[in-house]
Amino acid sequence: MKTVKGDLLAMAKAGEFDIIVQGCNCHNVMGSGIARQIRDQFPDAWLADQETLPGDRNKLGRYTIGMGGRLVIINAYTQYNTAKYQGQDVFEYNSFENILENLAIRFGKYRIGLPMIGMGLAGGDPARIMPMLEKFAEQMAEAGGTATLVEFGQ
Repeated sequence: MKTVKGDLLAMAKAGEFDIIVQGCNCHNVMGSGIARQIRDQFPDAWLADQETLPGDRNKLGRYTIGMGGRLVIINAYTQYNTAKYQGQDVFEYNSFENILENLAIRFGKYRIGLPMIGMGLAGGDPARIMPMLEKFAEQMAEAGGTATLVEFGQ
């Protein structure tokens, strides 16, 4: 998997990706982290989230789709809540794995950008998440697409 430092949203706006994927909780807020930036910069992604039932656990392992011009924004439901304290892990690993499998099948030929999904506000374990992302990147490459992990920074 390709990993770069940068600003995922700026890179997406510059045309480096066809699709970006963000991890969401199930409460329809998008109030902090990259979710807040996406809500502000790509309101259609927020509207797609608003069309779902707030607090619905059945969203786990699924996603909604919003558009930002030609950019597709995937709201991936990877956790029920946001962690309440540092070190709390609320990331739903099986849900994330299901989402990645579905994305690889549906969007395998595209250029996908991801933030450090699950490893921030969800408190997910990078040692468990990174192998999932590596497998996803391999599936994308087999289909002719790419997956790039963007770590925020210069």
